[in-house]
Amino acid sequence: MDKLIKKIDILDCTLRDGSYAIDYQFTAEDTAIIASGLEDAGFRFIEIGHGLGLNASSSKYGASASTDKEYLEAASSVIKKSKYGMFFIPGIGRIQDIDIASKYGMGFIRIGTNAIEIEKAEQYIKKSKNVGMMVFSNLMKSYALPINDFIKKAKLAKDYGADVIVVVDSAGGMLPDEVNAYISSVVNDVDTIVGFHGHNNLQLAIANTIEAVKAGATIVDSSLQGMGRSAGNAQTELLIIALERLGYNININLFKAMDLGEKIVRPIMGGEKGIDSISATLGYAQFHSSFLKTIYKVAQKHHVDPRDLIIGTSKIDKNNIKEELAEEIALKTKKEINYSRPFWNINYNFKNIDFKNKTLSNITKTVVSELVSLSKKTGKQSIFTIAGTLNKNMKSSTFPFIRENIGCIIGNAEVVSTEQAIEIANSIDGYIDYILVDVSNQNSHFQDLYKNINNIVKKSIVLSYKDSDANVNAVDSFLAQILYDIANVRIIIVGNNSMSEKLSVKLKERGATVIKKDKNAVLESGTADVIVAFTPYEYSISISMVQSLIKNGIIIDAGPRCIRKDVIEYINSTGLQMYSIDMRAGLSGEVINVLETYELTNKIIGKRQINGVNTVAGGYVGKKGDIVVDSIAIPSRVIGVADGRGKLIAADKISPYIDSIKKVRLGIAEERYTRKILKY
Repeated sequence: MDKLIKKIDILDCTLRDGSYAIDYQFTAEDTAIIASGLEDAGFRFIEIGHGLGLNASSSKYGASASTDKEYLEAASSVIKKSKYGMFFIPGIGRIQDIDIASKYGMGFIRIGTNAIEIEKAEQYIKKSKNVGMMVFSNLMKSYALPINDFIKKAKLAKDYGADVIVVVDSAGGMLPDEVNAYISSVVNDVDTIVGFHGHNNLQLAIANTIEAVKAGATIVDSSLQGMGRSAGNAQTELLIIALERLGYNININLFKAMDLGEKIVRPIMGGEKGIDSISATLGYAQFHSSFLKTIYKVAQKHHVDPRDLIIGTSKIDKNNIKEELAEEIALKTKKEINYSRPFWNINYNFKNIDFKNKTLSNITKTVVSELVSLSKKTGKQSIFTIAGTLNKNMKSSTFPFIRENIGCIIGNAEVVSTEQAIEIANSIDGYIDYILVDVSNQNSHFQDLYKNINNIVKKSIVLSYKDSDANVNAVDSFLAQILYDIANVRIIIVGNNSMSEKLSVKLKERGATVIKKDKNAVLESGTADVIVAFTPYEYSISISMVQSLIKNGIIIDAGPRCIRKDVIEYINSTGLQMYSIDMRAGLSGEVINVLETYELTNKIIGKRQINGVNTVAGGYVGKKGDIVVDSIAIPSRVIGVADGRGKLIAADKISPYIDSIKKVRLGIAEERYTRKILKY
């Protein structure tokens, strides 16, 4: 068949094979979003679910973020034209799992067996055909069988009823000519559709997939950003480009696939990322990166996609891209393309956590599963804070938020009793990297909270923090942001507790004029720029106090819940600014401080010998002549030579210590090499 009209299907396996890279933590919501985008981009085959397929989450291989039914429900809710399917490994998957998938209208199933064990697939292939599914027989580790023996197994799969025979390079070690030989043999000797699934361990996944297509495969696998098991798969975005460049008909919107990979998948990948969309477009258009500055300038001026300019200008001139040409293409492109083009429409009922009729332990696990999922998808540490409430009217523990910052994912619980705190800690022990326990002691009822939790937690690391400090820092930072310059600003702090004292000190250090008052104090009109209420769960602001503010004054409820409803209504009627502090930023900063200090004291600071030489690190004051390194636990470089007084000997005076430095550097190199070897 002429390659110019030959139809090639790309089966995108991001949501299945990609899940290996994040410990199977794609959620049902992720599935709905990504599957919607794939269908909108034009993919006809979309694979979802646990990396090891149906029923794998209940096995020893690792629990996925959602159940098989939840994945099926998510996919069936959003996919209207394409086929979606799941993997199935005999011995992990069961006959009844095929029935369940069928009830959700699953269009295809991929039954995976080692090529030498195809006989294990017989009953499952026949069952899947009986319920109306398109059946792929994925012959894993295809390379382990000589081609003649492989063909015999492929024919058996065909006899069982398989619609597609898939050659699988499970180890990513096949070379293009080997792929060609296997695919060609199946195409010539087995009357069936032929597919290829390759991994990227030798960076040949794209080359091997192209070779498979040239040899006659018409369904080939890939994943967005190359996300997948081991070294990953062929990157979907690049495969589209390669096949289009070769003239094959794939009917997929390249830019939509790129946007989906870069905006949705890339941020949740735990490891190496794929080629970005601009770099891929440069290759597609054979456009030299030295002209990108011109492209970006014109794209920004005319609000057009730089990828359109790259492709458009390259069609005219690949050697010298002038601004005039880019301008001409931009104006033409602007007329032809609707730049309000939406991403895709998602019609999926996102489920909220149901806190009714559930035990505290189950609610905790539901919240923590979301936190752990985010942690594994982003490669960030998981943190859970536990603090005793100051709200005397609260009846049960709450879980206010999950927050992501630059280095970690933070969840938290506000507890009403030590007993509930212990139950929560027991539920999350081993799932969360660090459990941080509040030791503010604002409520005497929780004075032994840290000790009690530290005694029962066995797997996670338990550290202490101060929730009150997080709250103070949140208010301080917020005022600094909205006022820009606090110097000479008149701030009244209402409250008489440690938090109000600490905030007062911080604001005075910034140059503010701070006056502390008790609740409902009588103040003169126009005497304050800002009022901060710091009386947790206790009303402390009266209308007369509000009237003390200047015309554009600011009221901060830092409590929380320090202002009555009638006072709030009055404030709103005056046009004054009013804010209720969200302490997430303050908590995030407090968490980072605690973790960095833990890292410093446990991995960086200290003294020991490296290759027979005394070394110190992290501020430890060593003796004169000790070699200073960057970390005592995992050193990577020599910083200098200690002078015995907490500083370094000047560089021009270290000659007596050169041999010691060389020994330490050699020792560091040997340790790094050993660690690398042990890692594998």
